[in-house]
Amino acid sequence: MQILSKKTEGLLPKRSGVVVLELILTAPIFLMIMLAVVEISLVYTVIEQTAFASRYAAKITSETSSGTLDDLNIDTAPLAALKSNVDRVLRVGGIPLGSCRLILQHNVLTGGTVEEYDYPSTPVAGCDCGPPSTTLPSVTGASATDSVRTTVCVKLDGNIPDFLSGLGFSIQNYVVEESTTYIYEL
Repeated sequence: MQILSKKTEGLLPKRSGVVVLELILTAPIFLMIMLAVVEISLVYTVIEQTAFASRYAAKITSETSSGTLDDLNIDTAPLAALKSNVDRVLRVGGIPLGSCRLILQHNVLTGGTVEEYDYPSTPVAGCDCGPPSTTLPSVTGASATDSVRTTVCVKLDGNIPDFLSGLGFSIQNYVVEESTTYIYEL
């Protein structure tokens, strides 16, 4: 405990008002930085979960019989079942709305022609994504007609909060798109 005499009491600066002013000026900046870090973390989580869902869909598709792959040009099973499984994986990973689009490309037993199937076949509004423009790869040790590629698209709108939209940094119009190519295994 410090004892001050009347002579030294007036020499010490009074900082109580300055500290409050500094807090008032810096708190919004720290809050914006904190919200930006949280939002970037959530976007990164969506990217990683979408990549995992794409790998999951490609693995399932690569192990599906070719007869079932031929039925994938309709909006019913098995592509609808594949999308519901992908959406289940995304929901478990913290993405409540799931995917907005699932694209499957394959050249299994087609003589090298790539067949492409979208689910849903009618695009969802605001879900602007598509498959990669590259061709399905030719893998050493496998024929060029042995590949499947899945593309999973997830809208950020509704799946993660938009903390910084009031400051002009909205992420809600963005779509995360991840593609995975596997060798057809059957």
